Amino acid sequence: MSGYHKKARLVEDAAVIEQYDRVLSLDKVKEGESHWNSMGKNTLTLLQVLIDQDLTHLVMVLEKYPRFIEAVCEHFRYAYSYSENSADLFAASRLLEMGEPYYTKQFVRNVVRKLPTIEKEALEEIKAMIDFLVEHKEMMHPIILNHYAQSLREILHVTSLHPLQRIVLEKGISQFDVDNVYEYQAADRDAALDIPYMN
Repeated sequence: MSGYHKKARLVEDAAVIEQYDRVLSLDKVKEGESHWNSMGKNTLTLLQVLIDQDLTHLVMVLEKYPRFIEAVCEHFRYAYSYSENSADLFAASRLLEMGEPYYTKQFVRNVVRKLPTIEKEALEEIKAMIDFLVEHKEMMHPIILNHYAQSLREILHVTSLHPLQRIVLEKGISQFDVDNVYEYQAADRDAALDIPYMN
């Protein structure tokens, strides 16, 4: 399950975060300015790179510099990752938690889009993801649990399974399933920002 959480890297990463200090420590979010003018260009570029590449580093930066949380949530509205890097689930959960006061549907949609996908044909991967989410459900943001409960049920619906297999997998999903805690699929002021092939 190393693809979901890179725990062994965290101590090493803490030292890496120091390299960002020279950019972030000198910058502040300017009140009353439009998003693109509220921070220096170096800060905006750095945040975009972290959004695209590694939510673990992004979260560590935000924990050190919480003044950028609102700006990151706003920036995330416009952030489409073309990289193949999936988000670490624990980092994505923490980002959603920190960003709760500043939610927009597009921010949440773009975080969800960065979550690891599950191949429909990979039964072992489906089982592993269910086990992982059951084990770590207390550490996962409800939006992530809800996303995977819905996605996994959709996969099971179109997958040919022995009835007993289906029962076992459904039972696993029911252990971490939560009510739909935030409706981020509905049309809103950011609907025009969505790229259709990413929906």
